Amino acid sequence: MSGPNQAIGLNGRLAARWARRAVDRLRKERVEIDELNVFPVPDGDTGTNMYHTLRSAYLAVEELTGPVTLPQVVAALAEGAGRGARGNSGLILAVALRGVADALDGVTVATPEAMAAALELASARARQAVARPVDGTMLTVLDAMATEAREKAEASVNLVELISAVRLRSRSALRETTGQLPMLREAEVVDAGSTGIVELFDLLYATVTGRTPQDSMLGEITGSPRVVHQAGTDELEIVALLVTDPASSDGGRPTSSLAEALDDLGGTSIVINGPKVHVHVADEATAVTVLDHLAGFGIARLDMEDLRLHEEEGETHLVAIVSGTGLLMHCALNGASALTPDSGDAVRLTTDIIAEEEREVLVVPSSTTMVKSLGQVAGGHVVRSRNVATLLSAVAVYDQFAPAAEIFADMTEAAAGTRVGTIVSAEQLALHPPTGALPVIGDAAGSPGTRSIPASHPSQFYRVFIDGKVKTQSTELTTLVEKLADRLLGAGGELLTVVHGPGCAPDVLSQLRDWISKSHAQVRFQDIDSRDRATLLIMGVE
Repeated sequence: MSGPNQAIGLNGRLAARWARRAVDRLRKERVEIDELNVFPVPDGDTGTNMYHTLRSAYLAVEELTGPVTLPQVVAALAEGAGRGARGNSGLILAVALRGVADALDGVTVATPEAMAAALELASARARQAVARPVDGTMLTVLDAMATEAREKAEASVNLVELISAVRLRSRSALRETTGQLPMLREAEVVDAGSTGIVELFDLLYATVTGRTPQDSMLGEITGSPRVVHQAGTDELEIVALLVTDPASSDGGRPTSSLAEALDDLGGTSIVINGPKVHVHVADEATAVTVLDHLAGFGIARLDMEDLRLHEEEGETHLVAIVSGTGLLMHCALNGASALTPDSGDAVRLTTDIIAEEEREVLVVPSSTTMVKSLGQVAGGHVVRSRNVATLLSAVAVYDQFAPAAEIFADMTEAAAGTRVGTIVSAEQLALHPPTGALPVIGDAAGSPGTRSIPASHPSQFYRVFIDGKVKTQSTELTTLVEKLADRLLGAGGELLTVVHGPGCAPDVLSQLRDWISKSHAQVRFQDIDSRDRATLLIMGVE
């Protein structure tokens, strides 16, 4: 488990992450890339131009709302780069990104063939955009990368292998530029714009594979290694506060056993101090496994950090209160301190975070009960999120760098504008009977304001609630899910989010995805595994 996840693909979220990292990398490298700039004129601004172009591209990605697809992200990058392109290198970069966007239109998760096609179109568009193409420039390196990608795609390698091969070829092609262009040969440097391209693809490799390169291309050029991250293949840092101290007799599992278990699962830099656990992991797949193990002790608070971003703190900090390791991880990866209400300490932990932080703290719960509990603690900082679906809508628009009042208003609006439906099994209803005029289990005679489910075979029955009110029931889950989606989408909507637990069979989600693509082709669909046994299926439309 300690190595990269070879099955990972390039989707919208990873593409957005790559863009974010790329801006950060070029911001740090732009001066050194500027110093390499001798062609077409030695004006020393290639790195700066590429940085501002890519920054403009990423600002367009930040304007996207909710979960995003790969075509959306690359299209936004191309549009933003086109608007903010600077200089020769920036224009070529913008044109290349437009080629990538056009090639990936309709591609939700990039395949080796799609990646090869994207690089080929990027290279062709860039060369077409230059009146007098010259060898030893960005065009030459893009050509070499596209050729390598095509050869590997035809050899039926997987995406990770293709990207790894293209990365190596980009580096060798960069070194070759010195001998291809007289001005570079005389200055004994490589092409500046090509260096930027190689750096960007190096980050794509790191993002998709889960690896962290030990030095950048600039370190190899200057002869002085530039350490990007010392932790080897570590990508994510996990800090979890457990409900049960692993060393306590109640836990029944000593600290040393937990450390050994985390090590076996692929964790590194493991530190356990009472109920607090610190561990690094190589990728999100390993993180899921580690968190599932920690869930055996109960997770009261979860914080996660991408070790390669090195971003400054923004104006706000987010606290999300939600159940299930899948949702805890989702919120933590979106910049929140994720708390679970099941620990009983959510209000106290929220108070502690507010006291510790020197910036504004926004809190988004996943139930109206928690909203009321937090009312006196955090005052006007609590987003009135009534359930998991509305919480996810609010988290999706969170931007730590935006002014607190502005982002609070955006999150509140997103939560309020989400229509929600829930499907609960009769077994869950029996374990957690609803209050008020809602259905009860096994009440053959019924009672005022209720409808009963036969006591025999209760697990075969499923019941639908929309905004807390019972609407229908059925013994066939797949049909019920489709009807709920159709009803929620009846008033319109662009995104359908489905949060599911282990009790929801994969084929139910698969059939729903197929049905959405046929019946509501304009609607984007995403599903999130809550990894919460108390959840069957929650649906939100925005």
